[in-house]
Amino acid sequence: MLLGQIFQSIDAWKKLSSVNIKAAVAYKILKYTRLVQAEHEIAETQRVALIHDVTNTEEGAEAKIEPGSPEFVEYVTKFNDIMSQESDLPKVEIALDTIVEALDGKDDVLSVSDLAALEPFFLEVFVLDSDSEEE
Repeated sequence: MLLGQIFQSIDAWKKLSSVNIKAAVAYKILKYTRLVQAEHEIAETQRVALIHDVTNTEEGAEAKIEPGSPEFVEYVTKFNDIMSQESDLPKVEIALDTIVEALDGKDDVLSVSDLAALEPFFLEVFVLDSDSEEE
């Protein structure tokens, strides 16, 4: 999984973490969310360091990159390189279907885009439809 996928999924993880679900599933999500947050913090630290590098400012100093500037182009290029790095974060040992079932009956919890952001982190479960099975 790419660091960019982790970076972009953090809001969906926060939403999922705030929902009341069965304790066993919630505990797995809690443990895994901590791993996701740690990876996100690494990416955020790299992003901030990159901004200071591109703007030649010290850490903690205010830094601004104007859109369309050569610094902006450099920042975007280097940030995309960071986001393209592979993470060693394993998938959570639960199927996304289990989460969806645990959320059944709870309205407006996760959007389609939230589910799309979360999907790469979960085990895939392939269920063959009885009509499509070969004889």
